[in-house]
Amino acid sequence: MDEHQLMDQKVLRKSRARPNSDGRREQIVNAALQVMISEGVYHATTRKIAEAAGVNVATLHYHFHDKEEIILSVMGVLASSYRSTLEERFAQPQPLHDRIEDLLSFIWSEIERAPGEQLVLQEMTLYVLRIPQAAHLAAEKEHEIKQLYTDSLARSSDVGAEDAPRIAELSNYIYACFVGILNQWLATRDTPLLLKTIAQLVRAAQNMAQAD
Repeated sequence: MDEHQLMDQKVLRKSRARPNSDGRREQIVNAALQVMISEGVYHATTRKIAEAAGVNVATLHYHFHDKEEIILSVMGVLASSYRSTLEERFAQPQPLHDRIEDLLSFIWSEIERAPGEQLVLQEMTLYVLRIPQAAHLAAEKEHEIKQLYTDSLARSSDVGAEDAPRIAELSNYIYACFVGILNQWLATRDTPLLLKTIAQLVRAAQNMAQAD
């Protein structure tokens, strides 16, 4: 079982008893994402999500136990979408040195295209950390997104199975640094500074990869 499928499986296990023959789950999840983008995760109540989805609250709770389960599903949808996008973009072989620069450049282009989704992901982390029974979702989200970096770098033409530990370390470094850069940009929208800092991160990551 691939690690990047764990979040999707958690969603399925938690909601196994909820039928979806009429597509209601997808309808509710898509509506939830739009409500969270427009109003924020904290203000996205189940009632507002139900209204946006065109269903009543009872129908929403028939498909989802609570708001936290909806959040988990939204995380899964976003991660699945990013995974497909990255796999399509980096389908061709490429050396690790070049992959690092192109990966960060491409991720930034996707963020620039849909910044609201990135803000929602950051808000989700803070939201679930405030809820003891849902705090584990933050770790799951971090693992899932970081795994996207790992998988993309691991498919470099000069990387083999024996390089898995150093690729995981490199991915963690890139991801941790990039989250800080992204949060700064979300607060300031200073794109020139972001691009300059990303270029510095690229060089540092390339040097780290070469040193290994």
